[in-house]
Amino acid sequence: MEQRKLYCSFTSRRSGSATSISFSDPEYCCSGTLLPLKPNRRSDLATSKEGLTFLEVLLALSMLGFLMIAGTTMLYSFSRTYFTLETGPQFERHVDGVNEFLHYLATFPDNPNASPGRHFGWQVSPASEKATISFTINREVPFFVTEFRPVPKITTYLEFDDENNQFWLLWHADPALTEGTPKMKYTLLSQWASDIEYGYYDAGQKTWEFELASSDNRQHGNERPGRVRLIFEREGTELSRTLDFRAQSSHVLVY
Repeated sequence: MEQRKLYCSFTSRRSGSATSISFSDPEYCCSGTLLPLKPNRRSDLATSKEGLTFLEVLLALSMLGFLMIAGTTMLYSFSRTYFTLETGPQFERHVDGVNEFLHYLATFPDNPNASPGRHFGWQVSPASEKATISFTINREVPFFVTEFRPVPKITTYLEFDDENNQFWLLWHADPALTEGTPKMKYTLLSQWASDIEYGYYDAGQKTWEFELASSDNRQHGNERPGRVRLIFEREGTELSRTLDFRAQSSHVLVY
């Protein structure tokens, strides 16, 4: 069979010129208008946005930095609140415990015929060679453990370590039990010591004069004070308790 070629004529709307295309199969022959090709929308979308601009990256980094600063500030605030609520009362209980223990030691007078009440001694410490609060204990106190039985008389001194901010009790048993030489022992009383303030009352001027144990210019030297204020400090919080040396009754003022 002879194969005939058919020709279809199309007119372009854009240019107005006629275009002839030959087909071997008549089924593909048609007559009409050649329309312009539509652009590929998918390829345009794929290439319209290649990445973030420098301004967008800078803005994202700024927002990230702001969020990190806000989070750090909030975490610090939470930690300070926790410390205040949890450790604040513990610090105050510690200060009260030290104060009550010293008042308890003052109930053991060196003189058996002394009147009832609290008696704070004042002696020169063999370690610091400075006068300080002292106690003579003639009964068993679990705080002081010795190898002697029955429990001997204990002499103790309150020591302030201004370099390490600590209160210590320096104590020893009766020297007669250690061949006449006191065997010194140290027991930590508080690791949050700040200073000791000595108060001296001037009856003539009716005024108080105060000196700090850490001061190098103490005017009263080893003179017995009228009262002693123990100063404690922890994480910027300061508390103090006062021992009144003038009180000889069981009703001792505690500040």
